[in-house]
Amino acid sequence: MKFLKRFFLIAVCIVTLITLFYSWTNWWGARKLSAALAMLREKNEPTRFEEFVPPPVPDADNVASAPVFQEVLVSAKDSRLGKLDLPWEKITGEPEPGESTIHFIARFLNPDFKGDDQAAGELVLESLAPSAPLLEEVAQAVRRPGVCWPLDYSKGYETVIPHLTPMLNTSRVFQGRAQAELAAGRPDNAFADVQTILALAHAAGSDPILIALLIERNILGQAFQVISDGLERHAWTDAQLADLSSELSLIDLLARLSDGLRGERAGLFQIDLKRLPEVLSLVQSYKAGIPQTLTALRAAETLWPTGWLNEDKAASIGTIQRYIDAVKQPKELPSTLGDIEASLTTRTVWNKIKNPMLSSTVPAILGVAKTIVATQTTLRSLATACAVERYRMAHGRLPATLEDLVPAFLPSAPTDPLTGKPLCYKPSESSSYLIYGTGWDQTDNAGSGVTETTLSRKTMDQADWGVLVKF
Repeated sequence: MKFLKRFFLIAVCIVTLITLFYSWTNWWGARKLSAALAMLREKNEPTRFEEFVPPPVPDADNVASAPVFQEVLVSAKDSRLGKLDLPWEKITGEPEPGESTIHFIARFLNPDFKGDDQAAGELVLESLAPSAPLLEEVAQAVRRPGVCWPLDYSKGYETVIPHLTPMLNTSRVFQGRAQAELAAGRPDNAFADVQTILALAHAAGSDPILIALLIERNILGQAFQVISDGLERHAWTDAQLADLSSELSLIDLLARLSDGLRGERAGLFQIDLKRLPEVLSLVQSYKAGIPQTLTALRAAETLWPTGWLNEDKAASIGTIQRYIDAVKQPKELPSTLGDIEASLTTRTVWNKIKNPMLSSTVPAILGVAKTIVATQTTLRSLATACAVERYRMAHGRLPATLEDLVPAFLPSAPTDPLTGKPLCYKPSESSSYLIYGTGWDQTDNAGSGVTETTLSRKTMDQADWGVLVKF
């Protein structure tokens, strides 16, 4: 009897302690989350997708309602765009020294090819001819005035977004055709394809989620390559250059970054304990502490305190909002991200396990920012390069400074989106010039790293961001 009494007493104590632990933890987590929501209300920040997703668009005006994209929404894999690819998709090797990409592709398509670049362009265009009707259908669809994709945001991070990959792959086909048109001496056709690529980018990036913004950024990179090729060939007319400069200048990826961060934050509200393991596995490769967290969550979903999840949400919401505020003052982005990364690095393994979203999801979200700022800077540099080419065509020489472009070719002197200072400009005697911003360190490194006119992922790690145009 004494043993049973002691056992009962110990059991009651354990149950009491567990009850107190859950009660305290859940109360504390709810308090933290309430404070985070109050902070957002004070800033008039939206918390639900319904508050900032694109408004409905009449079918006749909606890109997403075009038949070619309706097929994708039903089944991306089985749609015509899902089966569209480049005839040289499996090309291997590298161009020979001094050989153009189009000439290299032509040799891949026909090993006996011996022609020049113009003939190579014609051969590449011939290989793309079967896709012409479908590409024209896409070109007409993306010129509709509105876009609203029918996405089910109630699923948060698990929202199915079937159209993004087909749109990215389709833009690659337009890029290949545009570059072939330039080589074949048909710049007007190439310009039309560039316009389509830019419209595809806008349509793909219309949703307030970071993956849509990243796809938009990648599609813009394909337009970037074609525009750069045309600059080096002196292929664009003054009117085309004016249009390109204007369109590129209007692209505001930093505003889209703020919307994307808000979308990711809204997704956090929809996460519960059952969905948390899947969300973490979708975000990124594992970091320290995350494998243990996933194992613990999957093994004890019902035992994990709701308070820990709410505390994790509150901390993540506050961190993301801190970065949204910094986007309004881009110069503060590097220091803000550095402070956030430093604070997350010093967290204990226990805190990483207890707050897995703050430790894993939030760094992945904020890591997108550098890529977006670098892309914005590079696009503005390219817009300025189009104005420089217009000046060269009008005066027979390069401008001495970018101020010479105002007001005939630009309304005002172009500035670095990150620092607000004038873009750097370095003409050379070898018929080339650099236009660039000073990069993440906000220090002029004389254009270091700006050695090619591409917008690849590796350019994000360069000291400076911009364009190099060679004639």
